[in-house]
Amino acid sequence: MNSIRSVVKSAAAQAIALTAIDRFAVAARHRAFPFVAAYHRVVENFGALDGVALPAMEITARMFEKHVDWIASRFEIISLDDFGSITQRRKKSKPLAAITFDDGYSDVYHHAFPILKRKGIPAAFFVVTDLVGTSEPPLHERLHALLARSGAADPFAMTRFELARLSQQELLNVIHELERTIDIGEEWRVPLKPLDWNMLREMRDAGMTIGSHTRSHPVLTREIYDRVRNEAEESRRAIEKHVGTKATCFAYPNGSFNRTVVDTVHDAGYDFAFTICRHRDERNPQLTIPRKMFWERSCLDASGNFSPAIMSCHAATMFDAFSRCSDNH
Repeated sequence: MNSIRSVVKSAAAQAIALTAIDRFAVAARHRAFPFVAAYHRVVENFGALDGVALPAMEITARMFEKHVDWIASRFEIISLDDFGSITQRRKKSKPLAAITFDDGYSDVYHHAFPILKRKGIPAAFFVVTDLVGTSEPPLHERLHALLARSGAADPFAMTRFELARLSQQELLNVIHELERTIDIGEEWRVPLKPLDWNMLREMRDAGMTIGSHTRSHPVLTREIYDRVRNEAEESRRAIEKHVGTKATCFAYPNGSFNRTVVDTVHDAGYDFAFTICRHRDERNPQLTIPRKMFWERSCLDASGNFSPAIMSCHAATMFDAFSRCSDNH
């Protein structure tokens, strides 16, 4: 099924590229409003943790550089620190783009940051502040690792299902119950280690933006108001204390938001907030900015090679018509 889907996707992208419709769509869509690409982990070898880590969170440094080079060839890549002022300027000759990372894995410092610095390209890193400087991976990685070692048929799908329906405390209860019967050791945690504050300050000094991804990465639509407010406000304060710059940007865990969450993020002092959903809050469109999430295989053709045509179609949102958001915004 996946191979058939890959062939169809590749053929469709090539046909669209021949007509140049994708180029016109990209220029029209992103001339005034940026194309925002999102990533999680940047690794040396894809799948090196033998299925324990979430596969759709990984992209190799080699593939990431191909993505960056393609984006740089088609767009003016901007910093999120300048997001408001640049998007209000006169239209540029190139459409605009931004590059972002979620969750704050330390491998982005080791593998993505050198590429960005060498090329002089800014990016934004949305961190889970309670995890910064610890050896603790996010809860979704813990759950996936346990499900993978349990022999579950599709641990990735099961992890996504549980994240969408459970509060953080309920998720912890599930994890603790699984840990009673499944021993996965500690080695798997090492490659998933979060960034520390020294790394973040170094990246800040190199022109990178440090934004909030909450304190502990709960899906905010599953939490009570006081918890949402605490997650948004305290993570902003932690970044400003340890990094020394104002935190103006926020990314919703799991991309999930509703009106109450958006209002709370606004009241917490953020100017911009990012999701992975095409839905916008018409009252606060700057707090529901869509992004396109990428990973190792998201832009591969039927032969397993990077496809500029497929990436162009993603940037033009031409494949988004086939995916629907299940969140109740």
